[in-house]
Amino acid sequence: MESLENASKSKKKLFLPLVAVLILVAIIVVIIVLSNKNNNNQGENNVNTPNQSEESDNSAAVDVNSGEFDRVELENQESAQVVVPGSNPITGNNIVVAKNGAPAKNDAPVMSDEAPQQTGFLNRDELPEEVFQIEIGNGKISPASFTTRAGAPTVFSLSGIDSFAHTISFDDPKLSAIAVLVGPNQTKAITFNAPTEPGTYTFRCMSPGHADKGEVGEMIVE
Repeated sequence: MESLENASKSKKKLFLPLVAVLILVAIIVVIIVLSNKNNNNQGENNVNTPNQSEESDNSAAVDVNSGEFDRVELENQESAQVVVPGSNPITGNNIVVAKNGAPAKNDAPVMSDEAPQQTGFLNRDELPEEVFQIEIGNGKISPASFTTRAGAPTVFSLSGIDSFAHTISFDDPKLSAIAVLVGPNQTKAITFNAPTEPGTYTFRCMSPGHADKGEVGEMIVE
């Protein structure tokens, strides 16, 4: 009798681990199946994502080339001129062109591909006559104003004449892209189309306290 009981107990001891192993295998199989399903779904999403982005890119391309965007027809691209090295070119029909080949937008993010670009360092003694030369430093901007025509290509340079850094920008948000940063004894320039609306457009140094000291100027558009 004892031997039978011992045999029965041994069988139970063997059976329980076997059941546990089977349950564990079943759980692993379920996990694998669910994992494969998730991977397939992610794969489908990944396949769809490029199509969606391509549609977005195509849509953007259509917008860029649409009449609303008013893309420049550069039929006379060979005649486009750069007034100072590193500035945006000006077409034969007096449109300042951005890096993206479209008319430069005066309200684009500063230094973006849509915006007029400030140049690198220039030799102020070599600047052509059509550049409005502005000095900044020691609490003033000199000359305090310059005049241009409505919509005309306009180029001004900024030269720092003290030991501080200066960044000038316009108050009008329509000219938010027009900004120039110079350090001591540095000269840079920027080319852009003046606003089509005549008026007086104020610009100032954005360095803390500099405008309060008098570093404020005006662009007069006639």
